[in-house]
Amino acid sequence: MERRKKGFTFAILGILLFLISLMLLLQIPDFYLGSLVIMFIAVVLIGLGGAIAKGYDIKLETMAEECYFCNGSGKIEGARGSEVCPRCGGTGKALPEDSA
Repeated sequence: MERRKKGFTFAILGILLFLISLMLLLQIPDFYLGSLVIMFIAVVLIGLGGAIAKGYDIKLETMAEECYFCNGSGKIEGARGSEVCPRCGGTGKALPEDSA
């Protein structure tokens, strides 16, 4: 729950920063370039906060599990004997999309 709360905080902070930069700083000619940089940072904060709140960043932490196709050996029995596992490429570890 703490991660979700932190994600929403980042997203809200990004939205506020974007609106302040758009409505106030962009109108001042001396702060035009700075306003654009702040808007870029705000958009990154919104995206990062949304990803943390939705839980998408957890998928970045891959767990080292065995490949389900070769049971972690890296080799399978093929037509010509022992072959390299096509799923894991011979490593024996599960791919990130298999872990989630």
